[in-house]
Amino acid sequence: MRKLNLISALLLSVSCLGVAAQEFKSGYYGIAVAGPTTETLGSVKLAGNGYQIGGGYEFNKNLALELTYGNAIKIETATSASSVSYNMTSFFINGVFRLPVNESFIPLVTFGQVSGTESIAVSGTGTASSASANGSRYVYGLGFEIPLESRTSFRVNTQSTVSKSNYATIKSTTAGLVFKF
Repeated sequence: MRKLNLISALLLSVSCLGVAAQEFKSGYYGIAVAGPTTETLGSVKLAGNGYQIGGGYEFNKNLALELTYGNAIKIETATSASSVSYNMTSFFINGVFRLPVNESFIPLVTFGQVSGTESIAVSGTGTASSASANGSRYVYGLGFEIPLESRTSFRVNTQSTVSKSNYATIKSTTAGLVFKF
């Protein structure tokens, strides 16, 4: 509920900025977004903040292809007796399907593949261990863009993925800018 209220307040404040009409031109654009990520591994739930940076190419006003790199979760905890370091980096390739409602609000659907590396290191009194894993999964998402000016848009997107064994789920909600070159 808090996330929904936050997104609603953010949407309202951005829409009050006096949005200029955005004329469409196919071509390249950049992406810089960040936000919270959760990973559920069976009964264990990890949470952290992540980011994605990259770019895309718009074929027309409804279809684009994006490539982004990001750090989904980075957690470091330490006590006087132990420490845990967990890190997940990812490379995304997404198809983006925009469904323009009007010039100032553009819902979008994303579908693609994410490849990444997860690593964990645990140390305690006299012991230490670490592990890492690589893999890829399908990813899908829903979001929206609000044009701020002719070359910049504000984007909110929620993406989810489930592993092939349905053991681990990863969900991220990001907000940031899309800027055309």
